[in-house]
Amino acid sequence: MAVKGISAPAAGAMGAGALFLYSGITNRRVTDVLRAVLSGKAPPSAGAYPLATTPSATSTPASTTTSSIANDALKYEGHPYLSGGAPGPSGTSPWDCSSFCNWVLGHDLGMTLPGSSTPGYSGTSHGPTTLSYLAWAGAQTVGHGASQTQPGDLCVWQTHMGIAIGNGQMISALDEQLGTQVTSISGGAPPGELLFVRRVIIGNPDA
Repeated sequence: MAVKGISAPAAGAMGAGALFLYSGITNRRVTDVLRAVLSGKAPPSAGAYPLATTPSATSTPASTTTSSIANDALKYEGHPYLSGGAPGPSGTSPWDCSSFCNWVLGHDLGMTLPGSSTPGYSGTSHGPTTLSYLAWAGAQTVGHGASQTQPGDLCVWQTHMGIAIGNGQMISALDEQLGTQVTSISGGAPPGELLFVRRVIIGNPDA
């Protein structure tokens, strides 16, 4: 059935793109993913696979810094939302879900964001989007469920993302009415999209 406002060819292209995206992210063959979808089964899970690159032996999941990520993110509860918005140099302008995460990780904590070669984030432009974080070498996927999160983990879907704060909750920039708010991780999930729990890696030059 066609989606209102989206042509059948466009919808088909979107579906094919999603299959290729999921296949690449989970290190599974496209044919395996397609076969599972057509049979009505969940696509095969790859478990906790790092994306793009494998962390070096000296790199470990950021268990010692995740609480600082969560604590910093919580300072912005109530911040206004704007789709495609950038926080600006002072961090006071409305933002969306990914530019909120860019501000916390890049500006406040001085990390090197996806697609950048230098640490930091000025806030003058939007910066990396959710898809960039799905393929970011500065983090690794540790699971696909809220129960697998720890404070400071990135909760990333194809079209939304937030920062886990513990007890099955996250903080994210939701919409113009709610702004930046704490919700359950499942409550912030876009319908039909798979959650990727991504943990920042200490020592990775991209983090």
